Amino acid sequence: MELIGAVLQAAGLAGFHGLALGMGLDRLLMLTKGIPDIRLLRSNDPRVSSQMLDLAPYRPVSAMPPVRRDLSIAVAVDDDEETLGDRVREALGDDADRVEEVVVLSATPYGDLSAPARVRLGARAGQKNMLIRVVLRDLAETLTDEQANELRDRVYGALHQSTAHQWGRDTAIVSLET
Repeated sequence: MELIGAVLQAAGLAGFHGLALGMGLDRLLMLTKGIPDIRLLRSNDPRVSSQMLDLAPYRPVSAMPPVRRDLSIAVAVDDDEETLGDRVREALGDDADRVEEVVVLSATPYGDLSAPARVRLGARAGQKNMLIRVVLRDLAETLTDEQANELRDRVYGALHQSTAHQWGRDTAIVSLET
């Protein structure tokens, strides 16, 4: 306590009491959001910097490389990104945290599809073709092609509503019609 008194007296603040606490705004934000490393506050990675715009809890970001898989699927006309995202999370269960992003790149109504596209997809009236991109990334390890294709096939199986399938592990079209 004598040291603090001496510092305050040297500053011309004799008679005042003080408490030194290294609690700047950066540290307060880290505590509030649960940020583990102060360097994250100045990160240029958009996955990190976009999280610094509010006080929502920090979601860890992986330094591992992303794996992208594009899927062409037949779905009901009223399916949207939210519905697809729910199906992906449900299908992957504990592995859902390996999915960084599911984005719809395009949607084409059944009537606008060419005949070969309808056959390839196994699409029916009342459906549409959606091209989606799934970005996979594990927090702790680099995904192998085998792991990524297994996850891709689980996502594909949960989303594609048809009798014709194109699996990641085997690019041949497989028809389930008998």
